Amino acid sequence: MTYYYITGTSSGIGLALTQQVLNLANTFVIGYARRKHIDHERYRHIYVDFSLTGAAREVDIPLYPDAQQVVLINNAGMLGDVKPIGEIDNELLEKTFMVNTVSPAILTNRFISIYQPVAELITVINISSGAARHAVESWGAYCASKAAIDMYSLVLHAEQNFLENPKVKVISLAPGVVDTPMQDLIRQVNPRYFPQAERFHQYKQKDLLTPAEKVAKKIVELVGNPPNDPIVDLRML
Repeated sequence: MTYYYITGTSSGIGLALTQQVLNLANTFVIGYARRKHIDHERYRHIYVDFSLTGAAREVDIPLYPDAQQVVLINNAGMLGDVKPIGEIDNELLEKTFMVNTVSPAILTNRFISIYQPVAELITVINISSGAARHAVESWGAYCASKAAIDMYSLVLHAEQNFLENPKVKVISLAPGVVDTPMQDLIRQVNPRYFPQAERFHQYKQKDLLTPAEKVAKKIVELVGNPPNDPIVDLRML
C-alpha cells in the first residue's frame, strides 16, 4: 500500500492530485486543508490551517505500519500580500512564510523521522514555483519563501547522497502557470502594485493556463520515476 499525505487538498493542484491518486489501486490519501471536498473510503481528512504558528508541529501525521511507500506532497501555498517591500502587511508576510516555507520544512522533518524506520521508500515533493528562481516585482514574500523550500530540498537531496542505501527521494517542483484559485487572486491585484499584472490577464484570456488535472498527472508520474536532479520545472519535462 502506498500512502499519500497531501497538503492543500481543498482546491487546485491538491484537489486534482487527490482525485488522481484515489483512482490508482493500493493507495490511500491523508489530506490536509481548512476545508473538505472529498469523500472516499480511502481518504482521511485532517482539518488544519498551516498559516498558524505551531500548526505544522502539532498536526497529526498518522503512522501506517503496512506502508511500503509513503509520499508527502507539500502543496499548500499562499501568494501573500502583493506589494513592494516596505509596504507589505507584516502579518501577511509572516503567514506567507509560514505556509510556503516553515510548515513544509517541519512536516518534512517530522515525516522522515516517523517513517524512516518503517517504510521502504519515502518520497517528498515540494510544490515550488518559477518565482523561486526569478525575481518578480511585489512578490517578495512568495519568491523568497519558495526559494527557501528549493534550498531545503537540495540539502535533503545532498544528505541522501552520503548514504549507501538512501530511502528518501525529494523533488522541488515548479508546476508552471496553472489554472488554480491563486491565479484568480493574481488577476485581482491592483496593477499599481504589480507591473506584470497584464501578463497574467493574458494567460487567462489566451487560454494559456495549464489545467490542474494535467499537472497532477505529471506529478503522479514523477513519484514512480523521480529525476536525479531534485529541482524540476514541469514545463521542461
